[in-house]
Amino acid sequence: MLFEKQNERGLLLNITGNGKGKTTSGLGACVRALGWDWKVCIIQFIKNSRVTGEKKFAELISRHVDLEMYQTGYGASWKGRGTEPEHIEAARQAWAQTKEYIAAGKVDLLMLDELNIALSFGWLDADGVMNTFKNRPASMNIIVTGRNAPDWLLEISDLVSEIKEIKHPLKKGIPARKGIEF
Repeated sequence: MLFEKQNERGLLLNITGNGKGKTTSGLGACVRALGWDWKVCIIQFIKNSRVTGEKKFAELISRHVDLEMYQTGYGASWKGRGTEPEHIEAARQAWAQTKEYIAAGKVDLLMLDELNIALSFGWLDADGVMNTFKNRPASMNIIVTGRNAPDWLLEISDLVSEIKEIKHPLKKGIPARKGIEF
């Protein structure tokens, strides 16, 4: 069931901040939407084809609900502070795919995981992204996640949540764990 049948304006949500849980929060909203028979697509901008819990879940659940998920990134990019050409090209390809989904209006909810990071590194044209969001189908909901959300995107968002780190196991030397971080 496409969301537009309810004649409500879609929302632009942004989940940002330096704490853990931005992707997890967005995925929770996707699960909620799927429960209402919404069509959902998740495009992960930074994450690559590494096996993650969300990817495994999407493969299982997509047999029963209208869910598509793509890991289009080139992995973490902290070493070069966003200047690596392979990351830039992967983000641009992911954005091209995103524009196709938005133009087609085929989903009720589009989650753009870690798009904030791609924007903060300047990998994408900010004006082009803003215009695409402003001109999306009226009923389409979009969730954007990632730290360092640009001010202009926070301004046009209908909802902004900031996840703040207070404690993190990595600071105690505890590595990322299956089922918690990935």
